[in-house]
Order: sequence, then C-alpha cells, then structure tokens
Amino acid sequence: MLSIFISDRLFPMEKEKIISLYLGKTAKIERQILGGMMNGSFLVDYQNKKYILYMPTAQANEMVNRKEEKRHLDIVYPLGVTSKNIYFDIPSGIKINEFIEGESLNNLDTFDANKVANILKVLHGSKVRSNLDYLPFEKLQGYEKEALEFSSLDDDFRSYKNLLLENKDYLLSDPLVLSHNDYQKSNIVFNPKDNQYYMIDFEFMANNSPIYDIACFANGDVKDGLALLNAYFDNPTVDETKKFYLWRIFISMQWYLVAIIKHYRKEGEAHHIDFLSVANHFMNVAKDAKARLDALK
Repeated sequence: MLSIFISDRLFPMEKEKIISLYLGKTAKIERQILGGMMNGSFLVDYQNKKYILYMPTAQANEMVNRKEEKRHLDIVYPLGVTSKNIYFDIPSGIKINEFIEGESLNNLDTFDANKVANILKVLHGSKVRSNLDYLPFEKLQGYEKEALEFSSLDDDFRSYKNLLLENKDYLLSDPLVLSHNDYQKSNIVFNPKDNQYYMIDFEFMANNSPIYDIACFANGDVKDGLALLNAYFDNPTVDETKKFYLWRIFISMQWYLVAIIKHYRKEGEAHHIDFLSVANHFMNVAKDAKARLDALK
C-alpha cells in the first residue's frame, strides 16, 4: 500500500502514558514513522534501546482479529524473520515491538530479491499455521458491501470482480501456507548491520496462497513483484505468473474498496489524505496487471 502519514493529532497524550506504563517513566517518543492506512507508528527510546509503538486507526480494529494477531506475533518471532512483541492490548490493538535497526525497503533504491524471497520461504515453509484462513473472496465481498452503503462503484471494479470470480477456483487451488498477506516493501526492513531482511506488521496474517504474498510486493512497482516471483520460484511457470497477475488485480481491488470506505467515512479529513486518489492509484495498478495478464495469452 501507499506510505502515508497519519496525523499525530489523532494520538494525543495517551501514547505518552502507554510507553511510560509499559516501558518506563523515562521512555520518550522520538518521532512518528511513515506507515500504512491502519496505524500511527512511533519510534520510542528507552534506556538507549529503540521500540515501535503502534496506535490503530478508527477502522483498523473492525478489519483485524487482534487475538489472532497476538498469537501470530508469538509464533512468527521464533522463525527469526521479525522482531519481538513486548506489549499487546487486545481490545485496543495497541502494541509495542522491539525496533529493527535499518531502513524500510520503501526508502531504498535496490534490494536483494533472493534474500527477500528467502524470508518469505521461511514463513511459507514453516510447520506453524494460523487458526484463520484468509478467505480472500469473502473478504472482498464484505468490503464491497460496505463500500456500496456509501456509493456506487466504478464500472472497472465490476469488470475486474467478474474476472476474479471466473478464476476463483483456479486461484484457490494452491495449498494454503502461513502467509503475511500484506507483504509489501513498507513492511520489510533491511538491516545493514547483519545484511538481513525482516518482515513487520502481521495484522492480516492467515493461511493463504503463497503467490498472494508475492503479488502484494508488486503494489508499488510491478518490476519489484516480478523480481520476487522469479527469485521465489527460480523460473516461474506460466500458471504461476498468471496467478501473480490475478492476485495483483485482486489485491488492488481490495485496497480500492478500503480507500473508498475511508473516503466516505471522512477519515481522509482527519489524516489529511485524499483517499479517492488512493483508490484511483489501486485502480490503475489493476489496469496494468490486466494488460500484462492479457499479454500472457
């Protein structure tokens, strides 16, 4: 998803009280960090160690199963692909994680596709499973129903939805694996000290097709997604490539609907974000994916 800045005014002194209570009275917020549409993220210093405080936005808790998110953080940490969660309030979704030194891939010009693929393979190849299946088509239907309460939807959305429904069984034919389900560059950190990559933000983790995660990585630039596809499969088949583009359309339509909902809920006014522009961005991503899919035939 697009990197956006959620207004600090939405999170007043409450965040100061949280870090004081669960870290210590000398804990200090250094700055807010660019993030996605679900959280305000704050870099915290306590006793010369860094932490990240996550404060959910209004809609986030309606979309995320916090009890399962907490379980996911606990089962993924031993895999060595992320940082440790040290505080999690299930009712509110507020959490504090150890900070991973380094840079988000969003801020880097290059990345090692093989290493990014390898940490994804660790996740997908693990024996652990979520208690939840992602159920993508049910999720898309739910977002569409809510969006229609506010407005009619773009004709292109209906066209892409029909394409996805025609290929539903095909897309769901892959064995389910433990998946991140928001595996985009903003959720991957490169640590130059150990020359390794780490994933963050597990709000949408569930069992899903492995190619879904690869398609998420293409949100910003399709070339990034194709680089990951080739690194992950080492000469992907036509079927794997076709599923990559179909899932890319699916993910774009999913976030198109979320942006429409946020616009009509007037969340854009609070966050100073034009969510209609965000929706248009994802519609354009879907159009590009459809053109590339057609070129495969």
